[in-house]
Amino acid sequence: MEAVVSEDVCTKWSETLRVYHTTSCELESELQERHELGLSEFEVLKILSRSCSKGGGKAKMKELEAEMYLSQSALSRTVTRLEKDGLVTRATCDFDRRAMFLMLTPAGQERYEAAQPTYMGVLRAHFA
Repeated sequence: MEAVVSEDVCTKWSETLRVYHTTSCELESELQERHELGLSEFEVLKILSRSCSKGGGKAKMKELEAEMYLSQSALSRTVTRLEKDGLVTRATCDFDRRAMFLMLTPAGQERYEAAQPTYMGVLRAHFA
C-alpha cells in the first residue's frame, strides 16, 4: 500500500513540474516577444504595482524578496535590469541605510498594464 501511495505522490509531483515548466516557458516567451519583459521582471512589476498603489508608493526590497521565488542576488540583477530600462527606481531609507525601497515609474506601470493581458491569457489557457 505504501508503494502505491508513494508512486501516486511522485506522479503528482512530476505532473506539477510539467505544468509549471510548460506554463512558465510560455509566459517567458510571450512576455519577452510582446513586451520585452522576462517572467521574473513581470513578477517584480506585478508586486510593485500592487504594493505601490497602496498609500506610500514604494516597497521595501526585503518585502519584495519575501514574495519572489528568486535568490537575493537574482532579484537584485532583475531589479537592476528594470531600473536600467526606466521601469523602477531605487531609494535608500532615510533612517536605515541598509534598507532599499523600490518605486514603480509611470513607464513601469504602463509596461505592466500592457503585459498583464498576455500574462492572464497564458494562465487561462493552462488553468481554465
